[in-house]
Amino acid sequence: MQTEKQKNVRKWMTVIIVAIAGGLITKLPYLRETYMEPLQQATGATKTQLGLIMSAYGIVNFICYFPGGILADKFSSKKLIIISCVGTALAGFWYWTMPGFIWLVVIHAIFAITTVFTFWAAMVKSVNQLGGPEEQGRLFGALEGGRGLIGTVVAFGSVAVFGMAVDDIGGMKNAILYYSIFLIIAAILAAVFMENDTPQKSAESQKNPLNMKDFMEVAKMPRVWLCGALGICNYSALIFHGYVTAYLSEAFGLSATVVANLSVIRTYFMMMVGAFVAGLISDKIGSRIKFIQYAFIGMAVFATAYVAIPAGKGAVPIIVANFVCYGLCLYSIKALYFSTIDEVLVPKKLAGTASGIISLVTYAPEIFLYTVSGNMVDRYAGTATPLQGYINCFIAMAVLSVIGFISAFVLLKLNKKAIVEAQAAGMVGI
Repeated sequence: MQTEKQKNVRKWMTVIIVAIAGGLITKLPYLRETYMEPLQQATGATKTQLGLIMSAYGIVNFICYFPGGILADKFSSKKLIIISCVGTALAGFWYWTMPGFIWLVVIHAIFAITTVFTFWAAMVKSVNQLGGPEEQGRLFGALEGGRGLIGTVVAFGSVAVFGMAVDDIGGMKNAILYYSIFLIIAAILAAVFMENDTPQKSAESQKNPLNMKDFMEVAKMPRVWLCGALGICNYSALIFHGYVTAYLSEAFGLSATVVANLSVIRTYFMMMVGAFVAGLISDKIGSRIKFIQYAFIGMAVFATAYVAIPAGKGAVPIIVANFVCYGLCLYSIKALYFSTIDEVLVPKKLAGTASGIISLVTYAPEIFLYTVSGNMVDRYAGTATPLQGYINCFIAMAVLSVIGFISAFVLLKLNKKAIVEAQAAGMVGI
């Protein structure tokens, strides 16, 4: 029999291991984000071909989210995480050989299977199972913050091993090998330290086995789809916000070095700080949805400020402060996408299916919005109003924030009614 202290140690050790796996597993498919030019040299692919490879990855991802959720509810999260890390590493070793374009597409389709179908919902469910509704904010805040921290550390490590090679092609192969080896290490850590399903859970599963009716019950819950609406509003705004560093350079004259540093701060520092703060505060106020609603107000205000602040070097301190404030609101919501699952009364045994639905809605913009936002900016390049494309992105961010706020408001109303009904039926705590 484990003591409360031992249970807590196990719980946070699981969060750490899952964060390590989660921080590592998407590095290989997203290598182009850090190594665009070297990756072109190593693979011989054009930018268009690299874009097609990522489109293939995004499409297979989209297809895999919902069935991946069902898979997570059917099988052990520990086993799925181990399989995912090993599978991604093996595909990485194949990637290291630098095969032709068609095989690179196949490799990235495999990455989609191992990073989404077998991994994503299993990651979410493994953390969801670790605590009750009152802890979900802290747990998912720690997961997202931990993923950001691990992502930062291993990214700097990959740059170091890249620099050890005599040329960019060798450096690229070093980075791929580096990430593949670390994924094997993550699989070993999961195998050694993560707990298997308990006998009690197994007995319950045998007594009440999951069936398609259970999965469809979750799919018919409007509150789960509204959780996805919160995610898609936030994630779409995140994609648009990716152009803010280019805007800072063009409109405010910031140097490439300063812009690069701000980009690192946005991608890693804000992700970590926003996640940890969101987890603590949302649990403190007792509602992750309510916290998300407040954060959407912040996003709307600071997105509007991007439009209102006049371009020019004199406004640099103001625009940078706005950049930080918006980023913290943005990433605090991102950390809590899946912490709402318990709050909307999804049974623990179906947390994987719920996360699959939320992911399906949230990440749908990956298929088309990068192209749309790029066209929005490019349309005004070389015209009399070259900054208008960026302004349009900021307006879109503000509109998305308002829609997100309204979605959170509606979700809170529906959830309050559902809680009253569940209490009357004696079902709260399922």
